[in-house]
Amino acid sequence: MCFNRSRRKRKIMTKEQEFLKEFEAWVNTQVMVNEMAVEESRRVLEEDKDERAADAYIRYESKLDAYRFIQGKFANYHAGKGFHDLPDELFGQRHY
Repeated sequence: MCFNRSRRKRKIMTKEQEFLKEFEAWVNTQVMVNEMAVEESRRVLEEDKDERAADAYIRYESKLDAYRFIQGKFANYHAGKGFHDLPDELFGQRHY
């Protein structure tokens, strides 16, 4: 029985590659969770005028900004750009 090794190639990830893959997936999950939390805290704030919801909204929005920043770093990584380069969609824009 003869096996052709070229057909059976499988990609073996390094420890660093596996870490980056898992970290990126975790960041993407955090973005989804915090998007939902921002919307829910905004809804509670508008309906109940609850100050705790206002505080929560600010916290979730801040976290969401940070996770989106990290997503931009992963976009750079996948595009072969440097860590300190701006993602293409941010060039020339200002967000406050």
